[in-house]
Amino acid sequence: MKLGISGWRLSTQPLGVVRYTEYLLQYWQGMLAPSDDATVFVCQPWTPGRADRFARFTVRQVRPRLTNALWENLLLPRHAKNLDVLFGPSYTLPLLYKGRSVVAIHSVDEVQPGALPFWHELTYSQKYRLSCHRADKVVVNAVSTKDRVCERYGIAENKIEVIGLAADDTFRPIHDQELLRATRRKYVAGDRPYILFVGGLSTRRNIPVLLTAFSRLKQELRIPHALLLVGPNRGDVPLERLADELHISDSVFHTVGRFADHLELVSIYNAADVFILPSISEGFSLTLIEAMRCGVPVITVNRAALGEVARGYALTLEEPTVEAVADALGRVLTNVELQQTLRANSLKRAGQYSWELTARNTLAVLRDVAGA
Repeated sequence: MKLGISGWRLSTQPLGVVRYTEYLLQYWQGMLAPSDDATVFVCQPWTPGRADRFARFTVRQVRPRLTNALWENLLLPRHAKNLDVLFGPSYTLPLLYKGRSVVAIHSVDEVQPGALPFWHELTYSQKYRLSCHRADKVVVNAVSTKDRVCERYGIAENKIEVIGLAADDTFRPIHDQELLRATRRKYVAGDRPYILFVGGLSTRRNIPVLLTAFSRLKQELRIPHALLLVGPNRGDVPLERLADELHISDSVFHTVGRFADHLELVSIYNAADVFILPSISEGFSLTLIEAMRCGVPVITVNRAALGEVARGYALTLEEPTVEAVADALGRVLTNVELQQTLRANSLKRAGQYSWELTARNTLAVLRDVAGA
């Protein structure tokens, strides 16, 4: 099989889709047959260390560097000739590409009112819809995502494959108390407990609601906790202004989350008293399953893929209002028995997902399309 992977996003910060792509490459290295020819097309050269991690693949830089859409639609098709299948792991494919292809759609958040700005429907949604129609197969990470792709993009059910994601084996409970204390001192300016959010900051993920709920808890329960936000502020949430207005400036900490090694993120999860993801809408969240695999109590929303993964295993909210978020955090932080139950539930649920299975099933879809 001659496999190509559209890797334009691999030059960006390794969050969500980048990590999804890298995990697939990592596990595919041991699954590809000797006769398979696999190429990752990128717009920036990889460092030697990064290239060494994926030595089974040919990494081909396609120049010149253009905007993502122009690079993928104008340059990539010329370099991706003679493939058996082209894989678009990040929502899109080159729309004029004539060969067989598979695209991965991770979420269709525009169906949820208020989740995304109005212009998303006129731009990204159109590209995603056209890519789904262009593809021979569409890979999604949850049944709810499949339903949304069918309804929103008009794609037949038999064209869609549901393949859940997972947390890598590096994410696990840590019992080294000195390491956990050092993590707290590093990120929240002292050995104090904290509430954790990991992901891109935005109104879709209800960061202003979380800050307001946290402020209410500080006032009503006098909790000693800090709030640690890990991830780029893509939505330009006015963190400093909100924290100042809510009188919690001394307890809110933010880091953009550029880590040299995921092991640092593992200790951040483990040092938290609770992980919270109060999104308006979300696909299968890597940060949710990673927190669970570390045995952290989880609070999230009973919507779409978040509900599929967390319902019955985490404390799930029907509506992520200030009142509901504050109540849920208060219940977890003040109830040791509930904490223990949620920790056990997190580990149980995370153990039901495997990157090896995810990679194997995705590769099987690519082989089917390549041989069709």
